Amino acid sequence: MLRTCPAAVPSSSWYPEHVPIQDDYRVRLSAFQGPLDLLLYLVRRAEVDIQDIPIVQITDQYFQLLNQIEHVDIDQAGEFLVMAATLIEIKSRTLAPRPAAEDGEETDADSLEQDDPRYELIQQLLSYQKYRTAADDLDRLRLEFSQRHRASAAALIEESDEAPDPLELEDAHVLDLFQAYERIIEAIDVTRLGEHTVEFDDTPLSLHQDDLMDRLRRSDGCRLRLEQVLAGRNRMDMIGLFLALLELARQRSIRVVQESVSDSIVVELAEDHDDVQQGETVVD
Repeated sequence: MLRTCPAAVPSSSWYPEHVPIQDDYRVRLSAFQGPLDLLLYLVRRAEVDIQDIPIVQITDQYFQLLNQIEHVDIDQAGEFLVMAATLIEIKSRTLAPRPAAEDGEETDADSLEQDDPRYELIQQLLSYQKYRTAADDLDRLRLEFSQRHRASAAALIEESDEAPDPLELEDAHVLDLFQAYERIIEAIDVTRLGEHTVEFDDTPLSLHQDDLMDRLRRSDGCRLRLEQVLAGRNRMDMIGLFLALLELARQRSIRVVQESVSDSIVVELAEDHDDVQQGETVVD
């Protein structure tokens, strides 16, 4: 990110001292994405505001860096040489005497007028800084996303010594699946569905998780039936709570129990869950 000075801009006669360049420093044009990138680097190192560029100092340092280049790629160096010529022109126009302001005409030292020799260069630098900052932010987000790892469902499945019962597929046929699909389609009266509007709910899943954990802690025995969890909620809240239930079960913060097919599904806090005593919700 660009480091800038405070908003107050020094007078035009002020220039910061030169920042010395190390003797053993070597410059590679490939390290910079064009001449504007090199100029932005020099402005950052001088720690000055872009709109108050000390053009004499920046030009001198620009040429010092170019003189230290050992190997020159003609295709790549062309843009840097064009910028060097532009800096020489701006420097000469800056050093030339400028007409004094007429009597009674006030000049604002903090403003940059269009007749300033540095005006076009500064506008280019400001635009380049904006896009460079956006590119850096995108690259940072890309790196953060690349460090994420999807949770593996296989790691959460407890191993069992008992082998699962094999499925009897000897008499199964693809035609059976097709006929089952036909029966499902026939059971649905598509003409009665009408228009359907899909609603969007941007409620974070973590809020539903907090809600469910809080209700479990305040319930008798830290357990609730699934009907109690979803009672009085609209469809969007029901979906959110059900997804929160699945996520908390995956984290092993809660247990979902059903003794038999005819019994109600019961949601309860895990016995070894640390938050039962601390009253805090663990949310990834």
